[in-house]
Amino acid sequence: MNDIPPTRRRRADARVEAGVVTASEPDGGMITAAPVPWVRTQTAPAGAPDGQLGWDTARPSLQAVHGTIRTLETSGDVLPELEDAPDSRRPLWRHPAFLISIGTTVLALIAFVVFLVLGGFSAKPAASDLALEVTENAVRVAWTGPDVPYQVIVVDGPSGPEVDVSQLVTGTQAWIPRAAGLIDDGSCVVVRPAKDNEKAEVGLDRGTLDAQGAASECVADAAAE
Repeated sequence: MNDIPPTRRRRADARVEAGVVTASEPDGGMITAAPVPWVRTQTAPAGAPDGQLGWDTARPSLQAVHGTIRTLETSGDVLPELEDAPDSRRPLWRHPAFLISIGTTVLALIAFVVFLVLGGFSAKPAASDLALEVTENAVRVAWTGPDVPYQVIVVDGPSGPEVDVSQLVTGTQAWIPRAAGLIDDGSCVVVRPAKDNEKAEVGLDRGTLDAQGAASECVADAAAE
């Protein structure tokens, strides 16, 4: 009675019993006007859990996923651009060269102040340890003292009561020739710093000598030694 072959009828009955419904399969297997494509739809099994790959989108695992599921999509956020760290310039007062220059300047000022203090409060220069070396032709005068100009004066010599022979001074000694008539055995020699004593009176007493920073010695005493 029916044009559907028995085998096709049995397959259709089996699909109805299984609950599979096809949207494009014609009812009764009859072809009507235009051919309709026959698309087989597939229904997920009843026992398929949520979150299995193949049954839901954006699932990275085959196992069921519990809680919040992170998708495989990338977000629109990007890393912030890196900015160059600002150059921290060292202050001038912390620079090693500046510190060294300050240190040397302070040391120089300290040395200058010490020099002024010592120079202002130090004692006046003086001649000491005067000694005469008497020979037949000359008398050598030698003394000790700072490196300053000195006056050498012959007292009671053949040329007068006071004869300045400072032009014969070399360092801290002087050679006075006897042939020049400047000195004899009765003469004495006074040596004193030239500063502040150019116009000072010459004396052989201890008070005058100490006040002028001078020293004296007589030829007769030196010859007797």
